[in-house]
Amino acid sequence: MVQGVQTWQQAILAHFTPKRERMLLVIDPDNLMRDDALLAEIQSRNYDVLELADEVTFRAAFERTYRSRWDEGEALHVVVVVHTTRMGGMSTSLTSGGERHIPYDLWKKSKRIELSVSALFPNLNAIVVSQLDNAYYADLYPAHRQLVERGEMLRLERQTVEFILRVVFGLDPLGAGDPARWVEFLIHKHYSAREIPPALETYIAERLLPGVAGAGLRPEFLNHAEPFYAWLGEQWAAYVDLTGLASPSGLDLGDLRLRPLLAHLFAERLVTRVPAPSEPLPEERAWMSIGLQPAAGSTTSRTLRDDERQRLVYALRGRLERFQAMDETTLPSGKTDVRDWLDLAVQWAEAIYQANSLSQADYEQVQSDLAAARLSLDAHFWGFVQARYSAVHYYQDNKGPISVAGVNRWLYEQVEPRERLALICFDGLALDQWFLLRDHLHQVLPGLAFHENRTYAMAPTITSVSRQALFAGRPPTAFAETLMRTDQDARHWEAYWINHDVPPKRVAYVSAKVTGQGFDEIDAATSGKNCRLGVLVNLFDDVMHAVKGMTPEADKRVYYAALRAYLEDGCLEELFATLLERNYRVFIAADHGNIAGRGNGATPARALVETYARRVAIYDQDALAQEYAEEHSLHRFRTKALPPDVYPVYPSGVEMFASEDVTMISHGGLSLEELVVPFVEVARGS
Repeated sequence: MVQGVQTWQQAILAHFTPKRERMLLVIDPDNLMRDDALLAEIQSRNYDVLELADEVTFRAAFERTYRSRWDEGEALHVVVVVHTTRMGGMSTSLTSGGERHIPYDLWKKSKRIELSVSALFPNLNAIVVSQLDNAYYADLYPAHRQLVERGEMLRLERQTVEFILRVVFGLDPLGAGDPARWVEFLIHKHYSAREIPPALETYIAERLLPGVAGAGLRPEFLNHAEPFYAWLGEQWAAYVDLTGLASPSGLDLGDLRLRPLLAHLFAERLVTRVPAPSEPLPEERAWMSIGLQPAAGSTTSRTLRDDERQRLVYALRGRLERFQAMDETTLPSGKTDVRDWLDLAVQWAEAIYQANSLSQADYEQVQSDLAAARLSLDAHFWGFVQARYSAVHYYQDNKGPISVAGVNRWLYEQVEPRERLALICFDGLALDQWFLLRDHLHQVLPGLAFHENRTYAMAPTITSVSRQALFAGRPPTAFAETLMRTDQDARHWEAYWINHDVPPKRVAYVSAKVTGQGFDEIDAATSGKNCRLGVLVNLFDDVMHAVKGMTPEADKRVYYAALRAYLEDGCLEELFATLLERNYRVFIAADHGNIAGRGNGATPARALVETYARRVAIYDQDALAQEYAEEHSLHRFRTKALPPDVYPVYPSGVEMFASEDVTMISHGGLSLEELVVPFVEVARGS
């Protein structure tokens, strides 16, 4: 136990000071290093982090980036992390001498640090704690320190389970607890896909949930999300009917612990919205608008009655006002903000989609609120980007890939080798436009099911950087020689799967258009023995750069109109129908999003600026980047995922490098709309 520390991350960080060795080898069988706060702090101490996932990929990066530069005398410090999870077939088991199967030079020439749950929580049952998602350690660690101070040992399985229930989940093993706390617990479990130890699940199902059966909570809800969400939808309908009064069962869905969680569920359609009441909600109940819809249903309907339209506008304005009012007490912060920002991005994207789908008259009622909410939200998001974004390439959780560079790895771990896999990248598909695409696919292919997630694009959010990272399954440092090219995706995609033991003849990559161009190649590939198919669909980015005649007030409305026309005239349904009929697991991804921006009058000199990347200027010298940023009050931000001679400069807010009279949809920057993109599995409905 390290004295004087307050968090479990600080206990681990104590191993990283003083900074003497140029290489630290971290043996991490319990995946403690897969934590965004810990990784961000290690990076802030000027360490690079390199994971030993498979030796071929590792060795290429290590020799190029570190050994060669050490030989030239550079003082680089690197942390090499070894996990004992699935690692492309490379064993990390203990040898008879206690050493793991790790490259000899790493084992002998580095300082070794061994991390484990048993060392971090010595007074608890290590098996139970190791099965608990480390997102919960923030609450468990200080409570465990009190055990240590008292000299109290709780190493029996049941003792540890009851201790975790009390200090982590606020569930009293001796009492049923309040229904809202149980609903919060179940939402976190299912929505966040966090690991709960089997022993804890058994204890809850057998001893605790029967005690709240009177509120309608059933043991089956613990392991099955669908009946739980259906029940929650019924409770919400009753709650709205009672205008915010707690149901007879005692469940109050207005509990402050539940409101932000319900917002996520409604935005992703996991819980069904209900028609809005005929009368406007009182001000103290305005938060309920997130779960309301007009009686006619769709926000894009052109046949809504006037009263339904006004209720929709009223509800949307309420949501936008809450985005404007968000502050440090309501925004993601602390131990979970990497995933929480991804979740908040869904709510924001849905609000953008609803606003830009309104009639012109209705849109004018919300336009100023939309613009104000965007500026407020992105100002807070910029703080997160500076503090934590650099860790997204290394961090992962159970719900899905955290960055596009981790998509291939996640697919490798989740899709069986015998299954057929198709990854469809819609170039430039922002999260708000996913709602537009989702509605279109529902119309042309009724019965589809969407398992929705989202991930971070690579910064800068230009095609050559982020799309290469997606198809390569690696950060930009791995393809420095092609960083500014957009013609290498096929090579990267094929190389990744061949390196993961897929025969070359079973890997294919096709570029297609919504008009059907390229579909013949897809048909030919999927008719054979292909099992790993990469598809690029050029639609959203192409339309983005073709849209002209925008005004600053229009936001994305002109863009949406053009997209709807292309989708209606296209034949995307053929692509998805073919893949699903041929038993592919189909995933949708994007390389970057987009934002409606306006020119700031600056035209970067001596900068390498991609033709349409109006939201970033990329210099090859740090001094030039710093000079230009200071001259025009711009942001400088770079991650260690970028090659050493790449120095991006970003405009603030919604500004872009163009004449002051220019307004357009563009990308390249660090806004929430550009940096968070969809990652969705498409399947046949049950």
